[in-house]
Amino acid sequence: METQSTQSGDRFKTIVGVLLAVVTLVGALVAWRTAVAADAASNTDFSGLAATLNAEETRALNTVTAYEHYRAYTSYLRHNELGNAIAQDLPNASDAEVLSLDRQKTEAWDLATEIQGSFFSNRYLDPDGSYATQRELDESWADAAQQKDLNPEPHFARADRLRAKSTTLVSILIVLAVSLLCFTLAETLSRSIRYVMGLGGGLLLVISVVALFVVESS
Repeated sequence: METQSTQSGDRFKTIVGVLLAVVTLVGALVAWRTAVAADAASNTDFSGLAATLNAEETRALNTVTAYEHYRAYTSYLRHNELGNAIAQDLPNASDAEVLSLDRQKTEAWDLATEIQGSFFSNRYLDPDGSYATQRELDESWADAAQQKDLNPEPHFARADRLRAKSTTLVSILIVLAVSLLCFTLAETLSRSIRYVMGLGGGLLLVISVVALFVVESS
């Protein structure tokens, strides 16, 4: 009877020793995955910040460029309307004024033509003669988005998910630590309690493994 009890105790200690090794290995795996998630979250945050800087820089440059074009458009409009106004007044001008007015009309139209051809794009002129500043801004943004990352939101959302994953993995590490404590106590406590501690440690180990699988699968 004593021999059976001794053999049973030895088997229990062997099982507990194996489970201790398993807990240690799973803990190492969880710690590694926690570090990977935390590192990935930091890198993703950096990508989000870079995208934010790209977006702000692009928005500022596009706004400056678009309103420079709009200023050129208003200058073109002013000279063109001046030429039109002079052309309307020419029939009523005296002979002494005709040459001067005709020269002013030509200069105004020439300036308008030069500005129109060089300082803004005719593609943004609407049929009613107004300048589509917002359309230019939108198209400039779309062109820039094809060349660099201007959308930080997905990066920050992914970083939040990775941080949540890292926090969950830390919680699993805590459960594994409790499981390790249970197995350690099971090796040292009296017979009446060690089985309870061993069962509790095993249950916590199973919960930790399942939780790890769920977290890594999500």
